Formats: sequence, structure tokens, C-alpha cells
Amino acid sequence: MHRRSRSGVTLLEILVVLAILSMIFAMTINILRNSNRDLGVTAAANTVTALLRAAGEHARAENSPAWVVINTDNRTAGTLIRETAVMCHFEDTSAGFGRTIQVNGAVQVLGRVGLAYRFVSGNTIDCGTIPKHASDQGIAIEMWFWRTPGTGKHYLATIGKEMEVWVDAIGQVNVKVGNTIANSGTNLVQREWWVYCQAIYNGREIKILLNGVEAGSKPCTHDWRAAAPLTLSSKKDGLSGLMDEVRVSVIVPQDQYSLPAQVAFELPKGAKTKDGEYIVAFDGSGRLDATRHTGDVTITLKSPATSKTLVVTRQGLVRR
Repeated sequence: MHRRSRSGVTLLEILVVLAILSMIFAMTINILRNSNRDLGVTAAANTVTALLRAAGEHARAENSPAWVVINTDNRTAGTLIRETAVMCHFEDTSAGFGRTIQVNGAVQVLGRVGLAYRFVSGNTIDCGTIPKHASDQGIAIEMWFWRTPGTGKHYLATIGKEMEVWVDAIGQVNVKVGNTIANSGTNLVQREWWVYCQAIYNGREIKILLNGVEAGSKPCTHDWRAAAPLTLSSKKDGLSGLMDEVRVSVIVPQDQYSLPAQVAFELPKGAKTKDGEYIVAFDGSGRLDATRHTGDVTITLKSPATSKTLVVTRQGLVRR
């Protein structure tokens, strides 16, 4: 028999109540733990969504590619967006951002927008130095140019020995970063015609765009050694023609976020990663880069307790 206390409750009943309370407490702890995991996934999904939308909007606003880099090894996410270092409209000697240009022989004439410079026989324009922000930084060189009739190649711009952009005799655009050269293949530049050229190296690959359309690309990694001088045209094999609206930008990781340790990524089937990085690329219109993504991009963030799925449409919209 179980002896009853003065209140009429047996010891067995007390033990049963304590066991029930212990179970409730344990369930509460598990619920709270799973809730924390849920919050981790939700916060991570919010962060990645914001980065994807920011990159797409930046690409549309700047008419230039942008990227979101997800590192599945160290659980980080961030954007690769350019920061303009030099902007030359050629209406005066300003290069923007407190810089001035040194014109060496080139002559001011009517250009694509307002005034431009005409280059002949080794004329150059010195634009100061491009700083080193990181050893794996990228660079974007963008300009309008117009080539006169003739033969021979034309250097458009150089940044020391780190990066060079030129057009060969047949009209092929070449971009050299370190020891890697990408070219525009069968996409040739006409003479006596204004062409908008974008040579973009994002620290992972080189892209060449002509009049807003991708004309060539190549994987590339380069260790940026130091700050280097930016020169438009060159003393040898320089541009014979006109140049206008030059912009040079540094591309460095921005808005880097560390995600909760319990969050894992489920990437699209067949997704390619390098050094743990998966890249969502937007073209200059803010759409998914069709050369990298053949369809919508679906990314799932998950923990042992829950998951969130993000979809980036080919139009660049982000759905949750």
C-alpha cells in the first residue's frame, strides 16, 4: 500500500506528476531549440533574398553585371558589385572622385556624348592609379570607342601589367588579366562605328560585352600585386580613333554575411561550385545571366527543423 500524506496524495502520485512535469519541460526545451533553428533559417533566407534583390537592382541601375556569392563551406553570402574609381566624360580634365587626367597629345572633339578625345600615333591619357583593395579584386573597364580605317591592333586601356584591353587587326576584342587572355571570338568590332565595350573581371572570370551583349568569357583568377597606373590608349599600338565616356571600377566583395551554423544549402541540381562558392549571376539588365543559368535558380536553406526555398526567375525576380 502507498501511504497517503496528510493532504491525501500518495508518493506514487507525486512521482507521476513530477515525471509528467519533466516530460513537459523536456518538450518545451526541444520546441525552443527547434524554434531557434527556425529563426536561423528564416534570418538566413531573409539575408540571401535581400542580397539577390540588391544585386539585380544594381545590375539594372548600372547596366553592368552583378553577382551574389554563396559559400557553402563556410556558410557566408555576399555580393560582388563594382565601385567606380574613374569616370571620364571628357568635357574637362576631371576623372571624378577628386581625380584629374593628364592628356598627352589627344585632341578634344565632338564625341558619342558631348565631347570626346581623338587619338593618333601614340597619344595617351593618364588617369592616375587604380588602388589595390584586395589581392583577388576584380576590375571593370567600360568605354565608347570609334576606330579609324587601317590595320594593326589598338590598345584601349592598360592597368600596369595587371590588365590590358585591345582590339586586334580583324576587330576581335581581347582582355588580358595576369596571364589569362579572353577574346570576343567571332564577335568583331567594326571600324568607323561607335562601339560600347565592357571588359569585366570579377575575380573569378573575364567577361567581354559589346553594346551590352556578351561576346566572350573565360575563367580567371589573378593575384593583384599592387596599385597600378591606368592609361588610356598606349604609346605603341595605341588607339587610332575616338574614345568617350570611360568608366573604370574596382569589384570587391560587399555586404558579406555569416549565416547560422545550423543552416545548410540545397543548390540547384547540377550546380557547379569552385572552392565552395556558388554564384548567382545577373546580366546588365538585371535578369539572370543566361550564359550561366539556363532556367530559374532554386535555392533551399534548411536546418533539422525547417526549410525555406528561394526562386530567382530568369527575369531576375526573387520569390519566396
